[in-house]
Amino acid sequence: MADEEQQEGAEEKPKSKMMLIIIVVLVAVLAGGGVAAFFLMGSGDDGGDAEESEDMSTAAAVYFELKPPFVVNYNWKGRQRYVQISIAIMTRDEAVIEALQKHMPLVRNNLVMVFGSQEFEGLKTQEGKEALRQKALEELQTIVSEELGDPGVEKILFTNFVMQ
Repeated sequence: MADEEQQEGAEEKPKSKMMLIIIVVLVAVLAGGGVAAFFLMGSGDDGGDAEESEDMSTAAAVYFELKPPFVVNYNWKGRQRYVQISIAIMTRDEAVIEALQKHMPLVRNNLVMVFGSQEFEGLKTQEGKEALRQKALEELQTIVSEELGDPGVEKILFTNFVMQ
């Protein structure tokens, strides 16, 4: 019987040591996570947090996709050719998107005119596509400037560009 009690006591010591090690490691991990969260979320200084969060929300990029895609036809070397362009507009101001939606017929008309004034051959090159993107950006910035007094449109992205 004494041997059985010694074996039970010997088995409990490693189990209790293992349990103690697990608890210490768990406490250390939780404490480290708490400290990391404290530093990542800020020290609690409320002096400028309202202004910083307001700047962060207005600084986030907002994308607006013009639908349906633009389809422009060209007469190139005696044959009819087509270009289909899907566009997304990047801005940081919701008012710009509202202005674009309000003036969508003007926006689409002016972009169709810009796209139609290009040479089909020039659109085959990367430089030609980039020049077209820049002209379209300038046109949109002009429209938004007239409405809001600020260009507002930061970028135009061609999300699809098909030539046939």
